[in-house]
Amino acid sequence: MAGVKRVFIATRPWSFPMTILVVLISTVVAPLIDHTMDWLMLTIAIAGSVLLHAMVNVLNDYFDYKSGLDRPGTGTVEYRPHPIIHGILSPGSTFALGLGFGVSGLILAVIAAFLGRPLAVVLGLLGFAIAFLYTGPPFPLKYNALGEIGVYTAWGILIPLGSYYLVTGRISLAPILVALPISILIVDVLLANNIRDIEADRGAGIETLATRLGFNASKRLFKTLIYGAYAASFLIILLDKSLIIASLLGLLSIGEARRVASMFDENPSPPDADPRTAVLVQRFSILYLIGLITAVLLNIL
Repeated sequence: MAGVKRVFIATRPWSFPMTILVVLISTVVAPLIDHTMDWLMLTIAIAGSVLLHAMVNVLNDYFDYKSGLDRPGTGTVEYRPHPIIHGILSPGSTFALGLGFGVSGLILAVIAAFLGRPLAVVLGLLGFAIAFLYTGPPFPLKYNALGEIGVYTAWGILIPLGSYYLVTGRISLAPILVALPISILIVDVLLANNIRDIEADRGAGIETLATRLGFNASKRLFKTLIYGAYAASFLIILLDKSLIIASLLGLLSIGEARRVASMFDENPSPPDADPRTAVLVQRFSILYLIGLITAVLLNIL
């Protein structure tokens, strides 16, 4: 049982609430916009998205280990358990586990297709491909300065689009707009990781957006994205003016945002830069979600 717990911890479960929140934020407006909500499909959307997220996390550790990025003493290995370096799993088992999570997510997409959502398979395959190519061959996005674009494509487009499609049966741009603030902040989680690891990545011959921009420019971009996410939260009034409640509630986390935005002013950079940013994502998202739910309830009751 202890071994199962260690494997579970190695999947980085503390990052899964971000994905769950993206699904919920993307779909909570469905009763307001399309007057429908399929709760079974919502459950499938959450489970499938989390499984693909687990795939990304585990395969990222595998490929970062194989490329020499993850090794004793690096920032990532210092603050959390690493499945290979800390002896939890062998490299082969880690790879198999990551693929297993992804295949399980695809099985859920097939089930959704049989239940009347045929595009779920296409969206699931696209999610699987991005999850693998994030650090996998033949063209790993993270190692070619495209990691942030890959993350936004997954959490900013595919998960909102797919989740909304599952619960309504419709393809709409509305969930992409609603999820824009949280997806920007999730991109910043990766950017925080890459800023912290600039020297380690350069030493391993890996090119990320942060290594390409350099520390100072990356730090400015990190701050811009944080405050840009709060500005983007007001775009949801294009869908319905009452949704501004969500924007205003999200602003209650601005104090935390200011602290996170300034963390790279510390010397040296904090080893837990990405989980600190993830905490901000969760705090903002919970407030934003409460505001969305409030607005929707006020409109439909």
